[in-house]
Amino acid sequence: MPNKIKIILGNSKIEAFHFKTTFRLILGLMFRKDGNALLEFRKERKPKIWTLFMRYPLNLVFLDRNKKIVDLIEEVPPISFNPKTWKTYCPRKKCKYVLELDARKKIKIDSKIEFI
Repeated sequence: MPNKIKIILGNSKIEAFHFKTTFRLILGLMFRKDGNALLEFRKERKPKIWTLFMRYPLNLVFLDRNKKIVDLIEEVPPISFNPKTWKTYCPRKKCKYVLELDARKKIKIDSKIEFI
């Protein structure tokens, strides 16, 4: 079972699964009915995120090693039979962390983020 982490995002606190291993990074939130995830990579990179076997839309928040938001992609739909959903999402800049948040959680690009 993956660890959970608390994240302060702007004025609210959220709980997320914390994934670091290669297997968990690949799996992410696949097959889950709800939840949030913090994906942590060993080095900064431009990861490709896809929503295969997701059950709900996501907001993807890409963070550098200083936990500053470098990119934000909102309302990412799960992959379905509609070919418009068959794509990967990549940040414009390298990042160390990716927050996969339930799309009902609204994010501002200038939000302060802390892990506790």
